[in-house]
Amino acid sequence: MGSRIRKYPATTFEVYAEVTQPESGGSVISGIWHLWGLRMLDMRIFWLTEILRCGGNSLKTSATSLTVSQVGQNFTFVLTDIDSKQRFGFCRLSSGAKTCSCFLSYLPWFEVFYKLLNILAEYTAKGQDCQWKNLLHLLYCLVPPQPGAAVQLGVHLYFTTPSNQELPSIPENRNLTEYFVAVDVNNMLHLYASMLYERRVLITCSKLSSLTACVHGSAAMLYPMYWQHVYIPVLPPHLLDYCCAPMPYLIGVHSSLMEKVKNMALEDVVILNVDNNTLETPFDDLQSLPNDVLATLKNRLKKVSTTTGDGVARAFLKTQAALFGSYRNALKIEPEEPITFNEDVFVSHRSSAMRQFLQSAIQLQLFKQFIDGRLDLLNSGEGFSDIFEEEINNGEYAGGSNKSYYQWLFTVKKGSGAIINTMKTRANPAMKTVYKFAKDHAKMGIKEVKNRLKQKEMAENGYTVAGDNVQQKGIASPQSEKKEGRQRDDRRPITMHFGQVNTEN
Repeated sequence: MGSRIRKYPATTFEVYAEVTQPESGGSVISGIWHLWGLRMLDMRIFWLTEILRCGGNSLKTSATSLTVSQVGQNFTFVLTDIDSKQRFGFCRLSSGAKTCSCFLSYLPWFEVFYKLLNILAEYTAKGQDCQWKNLLHLLYCLVPPQPGAAVQLGVHLYFTTPSNQELPSIPENRNLTEYFVAVDVNNMLHLYASMLYERRVLITCSKLSSLTACVHGSAAMLYPMYWQHVYIPVLPPHLLDYCCAPMPYLIGVHSSLMEKVKNMALEDVVILNVDNNTLETPFDDLQSLPNDVLATLKNRLKKVSTTTGDGVARAFLKTQAALFGSYRNALKIEPEEPITFNEDVFVSHRSSAMRQFLQSAIQLQLFKQFIDGRLDLLNSGEGFSDIFEEEINNGEYAGGSNKSYYQWLFTVKKGSGAIINTMKTRANPAMKTVYKFAKDHAKMGIKEVKNRLKQKEMAENGYTVAGDNVQQKGIASPQSEKKEGRQRDDRRPITMHFGQVNTEN
């Protein structure tokens, strides 16, 4: 389905590192003072060091109301490997941007790794090296659990592994919460439309945590589709030439670099300024969406604008179902033949306004990868059951679309097994060019959302491990998973880019 998440990573994390900003003239490697994990590629440390240089001033600005010992920013960078899967660098930037601690993992566990980073920072501050090493050892030896599993690491640390069968919720999901608080409904709609049309999108902010949260939060609204092009939540200074790339991208740029970016030869770029809540775009993408779908989405977002829970994410999910849910009608199913997708049928049976949009949509990589993923699951006999399909079943989006899917079910049963598609999953064509049900719906005002978010940040960054009030759950007993081959382990992350890498330290 075009997901960029590795399905069966071998370990919970690959590397844990603590990096200090090198002295003038010092080497990048000299900045490492704690290292744990498989191995360290110098490119990963290079990224960390560049991000330290980028974020130095942002943390000082945000520290005005907090003591030095309390301040820490959590943010994320992303490295894409040669088979288009994403590694996440979960970072904690210390006060004054002098130290950055980081987990590198294939698992998109934002809240879990942020919590772990804060706990490790407390251990380091208190000189509790034994607890520090024990936590890392337990985590590194942990076989990645099933989604939704309860995990116990030590006496005071419990967490539940994130599940992709649930929508992101406010305020539990930090990425969506920060995005929702910082950006108004109108700009969220404009950005959503621009991403549907696969534009070149820049998001800028003076705070690294808000910057990367808004990049991840905006991309999550495309579910069940996934952004298929260049994806860089925070861009290091030596890669600014990426902003001139001639293909679609979603890039986060720290505000201190925007003056340089705007002096570059940018063409047809959508720019969202999170600090000012302003959006610049040369396109009319929002008006290109079907009017009825757009009006319904806008009304839903206004209704949930004072509500916690999954209301924001569900509003976008319903819109995705309204736009693309009828894909089932275009499935072509013949006995003993692989299931295929008929683009003409998909477009022709809708209203004239919808047909115009869908004619453009079928050319998009995010849609092509979505359809290829669904066909792979159907032809392998697995089928699928996710929140998007549930929304189609429960809604009015697809007309008679259930007929095709039930026909598939009947064909599989009649054939006493799966119809196997001999065509293997195709590589991501976009990356060849350059190489993610909350239950609480209690009403809450937007000011309260902001207050809770701020309180959550202070609590997590205030070094209160012993005081964590978490109910004890049973220790998870994860089942053994079939792990993906590791024949690509010796390859470096993708480093091809526009312009030259700055090798000066």
